Amino acid sequence: MKKIYLFAAMGLTIAFYSFLSKTNSIQKYHVDGFELVQSSANPPAGRTGAPGESNCTSCHSGSTMSAEGLAFLNFEGEPNYIPGQTYNATITTPEGPKNGFELTILNEDDEKAGEFIAGENTSVTAFGGREYVRHSASLGMETWSFQWVAPEIDMGTVTAYFAINKANNNGASSGDEIFLGSKDISADAEASVFERDKPSPLSAYINEEANIVHVNYVLSSADKIVLNIQDMTGRLILQKDYGKELEGSYNKEVSLSHDLVNGTYIIALFVGNRVYNKKVVYRK
Repeated sequence: MKKIYLFAAMGLTIAFYSFLSKTNSIQKYHVDGFELVQSSANPPAGRTGAPGESNCTSCHSGSTMSAEGLAFLNFEGEPNYIPGQTYNATITTPEGPKNGFELTILNEDDEKAGEFIAGENTSVTAFGGREYVRHSASLGMETWSFQWVAPEIDMGTVTAYFAINKANNNGASSGDEIFLGSKDISADAEASVFERDKPSPLSAYINEEANIVHVNYVLSSADKIVLNIQDMTGRLILQKDYGKELEGSYNKEVSLSHDLVNGTYIIALFVGNRVYNKKVVYRK
């Protein structure tokens, strides 16, 4: 009789712990699901690839590429940068089942420049002394709108840093593609141009006969260097991770695949999170 009671008690104990284990498993699943839903609506701040920040690969396991040709940041009328002025803006990326973005604007000291006003399918948040505008809807989205209120005083050239996440909508964080971009905004009224690029440290050309890309760049300080070659659809053709390099001038030769088709390609140099682009035409 005692044996029967003993086995019964053991059975109840096993069932109880099994229930707890299943409950914890279900709870964990729901927490993960909740976090994914939250990021789909409002991604965490500090993921633009701006100086001192990470990007979307902190949460999404995907490759990082240049946003050149894949994301378009436009300010209505391309006006001069006038302190205190409010500008309507859009950021666009073509197609894809699920897209998202986050953007911040900083001055040359990497401090917040101006403020954002949320528009259609966007929200605004602040973190670490910086302000961010980001997607509040991602499923099937291609365009988001918002407003930027320029700083009250002339802060010189400011830079918009942004990250685009083109997700595959597989219900997980794997297989997504992350694109980083930046846009310099000048306060020089005489320029009569809203966007005014700083001199690029990158130059590149293709030697079709040798099937080699010649890349030249100058670093003003030590930083991590990654070189991408991608086509105009954002497909990564080749990537070279050179690790951390010191201040100075560099000349690199990168061999291309012999089955590369004729067309326009983007040479993208990542200096830390900042990306510099050069379009090259391949004809063989």
